[in-house]
Parts: sequence; structure tokens; C-alpha cells
Amino acid sequence: MIGRATYLPELDQAAHEMPFDQFGRYHMLREALDACRAQLDQPMLTILDVGGFYEDNGVPTLPITRFLPADQVTVLDVVDCALPGYVKGDGASLNFGDSSFDIVVSADTLEHIPRPRREAFWHELLRVARHGVILLAPFGNPEVEAAEALLFEYIKTDLEAEHQQLKEHRDYGLPVLAEWCRFLDDAGYVQRSYPTGYLHAWIGMMLIKHVLLRIDPGPTAQHLVDLYYNRSFFATERREPAYRHLIVVEKTAGLVERVDAALAPTIMPPDEDASAAWGGALMPAMMTIVERQLGMVNQQQQASSATTDQQWAQVEQARLQVEQTRREVDYFRHYVDAYRQQISGLERVLADQQMSVAQLQGQLAATHAHLVHVDRRAQVQAELYEAAIRDLTERSNWLDGQAQGLRQQLEAVRSGRVMRILNRLSGR
Repeated sequence: MIGRATYLPELDQAAHEMPFDQFGRYHMLREALDACRAQLDQPMLTILDVGGFYEDNGVPTLPITRFLPADQVTVLDVVDCALPGYVKGDGASLNFGDSSFDIVVSADTLEHIPRPRREAFWHELLRVARHGVILLAPFGNPEVEAAEALLFEYIKTDLEAEHQQLKEHRDYGLPVLAEWCRFLDDAGYVQRSYPTGYLHAWIGMMLIKHVLLRIDPGPTAQHLVDLYYNRSFFATERREPAYRHLIVVEKTAGLVERVDAALAPTIMPPDEDASAAWGGALMPAMMTIVERQLGMVNQQQQASSATTDQQWAQVEQARLQVEQTRREVDYFRHYVDAYRQQISGLERVLADQQMSVAQLQGQLAATHAHLVHVDRRAQVQAELYEAAIRDLTERSNWLDGQAQGLRQQLEAVRSGRVMRILNRLSGR
């Protein structure tokens, strides 16, 4: 009898908060690990999750820890992260000894490994696993590649961005399921694979979520769509055509058979087409999104009209400000002329004083040259000349200070806002 997957009651909160495809793959991984736990008769497993780091709206997380709270879990990835249980490393060159973990898992990571390193990646997972390896990943075929191309081009056109994960899928090439199953067979491992992530539902949900990103970038709308899918369609997503597959590989005999007993009943036959029901259920949501987009277009048009009115008001305000500035310029123009006249008069007085000083200095020099031939009366006369020179010099310095102060005031007027406007108006 064919059954359906049902999510575990303790994972209900995860169904409320996690992206639909992440919830689906980790839930299936949890079911497989529970089967391994029963087969190995180990209540607690040591697990290595290779590539299990995820940033949820800017918050670093390790999703697998929500599904396996009772196990000893280590997450390895290439980014820097300070969360407990995380280590930074390279999945194709692990710094762990042979058989270091009961089970090694990896979800949506193989496709991000460059082709030449994928075989080393598999060898490393198998080397550090004591009992087995469970791997989930998107695997390439014409339908999957067409779906990814559609999503990639939509994001590029509508959101004006390149989806980096999908770009890596293109650059590296998606792995092919049959090739890696054959690789495991040739290496002598017992293995079995299962579909998950019904392709038509996956592409529809991804398009809806990215439409929401365009009109409502916050997490609330995303969580509501994910919750709707997790509650309504989670049980129907393990079927062909599938976006990804789960591969279980055993190193301890009996592991694959036990996992198969748990997972095989949850796989829906391909002739049971759920796409019509899926599309019919989500059509109202799609219509709501389209209507909201049209509403936003109208709001943008209204906002554009309001912006135009604001711009005209700003132009009028600028015109009034220019007129006010011109009046201020006329008001201060006569002050500028007065400063110029005062400075000109002081400069003439200063020039006369400097000439007087020069004449007296010449007389003093002649007097000093004759001092050796004159008596005390001549010296007294020279001292009188020196006193007169000091007096004239002090007066000259005072006048020079007055002129300098007026020059500074004129320069302040010239460099001030009013003079800048005058210069612009006069074309300087």
C-alpha cells in the first residue's frame, strides 16, 4: 500500500519558519536517520553534515540541528561561523580520521562542487562515515535544467540580479543521478535513491517566492507561503519528476534495507498527477500577487504625479529665494562701495606717512655720519629726530592696522554668500 509522508509533530514549528524546499529535504533526511538509528540500535548518533550552513535573512543558522536535537551533530562548511558545533573545512579534503562519525550527510552541496573534485568529495564522505552516507542534491536532466533556466532568467529580468546558486549550477553542471549511482555500484557499495521535491511544485513555488521578493522583501510573506506549502503539499512532493533525489549508501549491512522500509512507502507513483490540484490551490495566491502588483503600479503612478507637484513647488520656492537674494544683494551693495572708499583713503594716508618716514630716516643717517664731528648739542638734536621718527612710525603702524582691518572686512564680504551670488550674477 502506498502511503504519504507526514511531518513529525515535534517539527511543526520548523514547518512554520523554514523555506519549503529546505524543510522538505531535512525532514526526509531526519526520517532516513531515524531508520538508521533503529537499525544500529543507537538512541544517539554522531553525525557530520557537510555543507550545512545557511544564512536565514542575514542570521547564520545550522538547519539540521532543528531536526536532530538529540544527536551529536557537527556541521562543516567553507564560510566563517561561530555557532556551536560548526567547523570550517573543505568537503573534498576532510580533516577527520576514518570512520569518525556514525553517519555522514550532505544536502544540496554536491552540485556546488566543481566537476573535477566531486569524486574526491564522495570518497571523503564515505571515508569518515562508520555506517553510511546520506546525500541529497538536485540532479540534472532536461526537465530540471529547463526549470532552472526559467527561474534564472525570471530573476535576472524582473529582479535585475543573478541567482548565485543557480549560476554555479550552470557553471559547474548539475550532477547526473545515474552516473553517481553507477560510481557507487562500481566501488562495491549498496545504495538506493528516492525522489523528493516535485519539480512542477518546486518551480511554481520558487517563482511565487521571487515575485514576493520584488513586492514585499520582508520575511513575513515568505513565511506564510512556505507554511501554506509545508502544511498542504509536503506529503505529495516525493514523486517524479523530482528536482532532487536522496541517495542512501551503506557501509554497515542492512542499513539501506531499513531506510528503504521507512522511505519507500512515502514515494508517490508518477501516474498520480497532483499538478492540477497543486495549480488549482495556488492559483488564488497567484491572482492575489498579480492584483497586488497592479495596485503597486497604480500607487507608483500616483506617487510619480505627487512627486511632480512637489518638484514644481520646489522650483517656485527656489525662484522666490533667488528674488530675496537679489534684494539682499542690492541692500549690501552700498556697504561694499563704502568699504572700498575707506580703504582707498587709508592707503593714500599710509603712502604719505611712509614717504615722511623715508625722509626722516635719510636725515638720521646723515646726522649719524656727522656725529663724530659735532658736540653734545648735535647728539641731542639727533635724539630728537629719533623720537620724531618713532612717533611717526607708531602712527604709520596704527594706520596700517586700520587699513588691514578694512581689507579683511572687504574680503569677508567678497567671500560671503552674498558676494558669491553677486559673482554668479555678474558672470565671474
